[in-house]
Amino acid sequence: MRKVDIFFALGRILSDGVMIFFALMGAYLFRMHWFGFFGLSAPTTLVPFELFQMYALKLTSALLGIFALNGRYNFDADEKIWDELRSIFWTLTTGLAIIIVLFFFRQSQFFSRWIFGAAWGFSIVLVFCGRLIVRHFRRTWWKNGFGRIRVLLLGTGKLSEEIQKFFEKSPRYALLEIVPEKKFGQLGKFLKSWHPSLVLLATDEPSQQRTGALARLAHSHHADFHFLPDEAALDLAAVEISTLKNHPVLKLKSTRIGGWGAVIKSGIDRTTAAAGLTIFSPIFAAIAWKIWKQDRGPIFYGSTRIGKNGKMFRCWKFRSMVMNADAQKKKLMKKNERKGGVLFKMENDPRVTEFGNFLRKTSLDELPQLWNILCGEMSLIGPRPHLPEEVKKYDADHHPLLSIKPGLTGYAQINGRSSLSFDDEMKYELFYLKNWSPWLDLIIFLKTIFLVLQRKNSA
Repeated sequence: MRKVDIFFALGRILSDGVMIFFALMGAYLFRMHWFGFFGLSAPTTLVPFELFQMYALKLTSALLGIFALNGRYNFDADEKIWDELRSIFWTLTTGLAIIIVLFFFRQSQFFSRWIFGAAWGFSIVLVFCGRLIVRHFRRTWWKNGFGRIRVLLLGTGKLSEEIQKFFEKSPRYALLEIVPEKKFGQLGKFLKSWHPSLVLLATDEPSQQRTGALARLAHSHHADFHFLPDEAALDLAAVEISTLKNHPVLKLKSTRIGGWGAVIKSGIDRTTAAAGLTIFSPIFAAIAWKIWKQDRGPIFYGSTRIGKNGKMFRCWKFRSMVMNADAQKKKLMKKNERKGGVLFKMENDPRVTEFGNFLRKTSLDELPQLWNILCGEMSLIGPRPHLPEEVKKYDADHHPLLSIKPGLTGYAQINGRSSLSFDDEMKYELFYLKNWSPWLDLIIFLKTIFLVLQRKNSA
């Protein structure tokens, strides 16, 4: 265990404690003294200020204990910033709810509901701000060469090169040396020379026996050992552990989207689609009139796509091309700018109309897919719906994508859209498949809105 990890774990505890206490005191002052500024009546008194300070200290200690029980102060905690905000939100929400219930059952003196409500909101904001300050100090330490994780990288090849580039950009890690496969037998010498805090195995040709031996050697020199599995082993990202008689069993699932998660996701999809079709109906009418006026052609364009379990469906869009666009596609295939040769993309596609170009830049052409979502053929968030000829060119590793509904937007779309090669797009889609969560869906949805507005403003 590194001293710097203990230091910053204590820093998070101190920051959370100070911020929660300030939030409670601020909520009290807001209710007892500043409430009248909004034209609302303030209470005469509920709890004297001195007594409330004692309550606030006890409540702060209780909430810190709940944070600790929830694993928020682990020494190796390195959450992404939005994941940290989510954990703060749910931990404080759960913690304050438990405290209110305890007050009720003990029938002890109860504070104003406004104080608890304000304390909840203030705590989320202040604790998150405190965590941002701790993050800033930690990152400053790393940039100045303090507290960095000293890494010995084992392996060469494509996977090792990708990890090497990541280490070179990240201030958290200090890459000591790269050990090729032919020198794995000399690992003990490298460990004695460099004294790394982490040994990372990243090779394109893993071996279970060799991995175990390397791990034991690293541990004998007081270094952590991590390894990156090959792509076939990435199914462990969606794994359930159970037992069969007395034997442990690992259930490798194709996706985390299942059970109640799938039910809730489908319910949100259809409710949002119904609301969207209603709210955007005036925009639908205006776009339809404009498309019809330009050439008296069809309003919508339906393309046959492959959905969940390989089922075909008609994916609807507002028509953004000339009426004989499909016939012209064969002539333009040689000008395909999309890497990989599976998907067709052309930056200045002559088939796109002037109004169609506007629809594409603002993503308004995809609004009719809300109908596909309402019918259960698509989801708000998911892989891009592919054409039958594109699915025929899938590798074996890509077919699990057909186990879930395609989406109006998705993880690949917010990470490059059409600029991605086919292989990179598949990697993003498979990551979403294995790592789905409602929170990930929310992040993708919000980033999609941001990107759409960004393109609109830059147009």
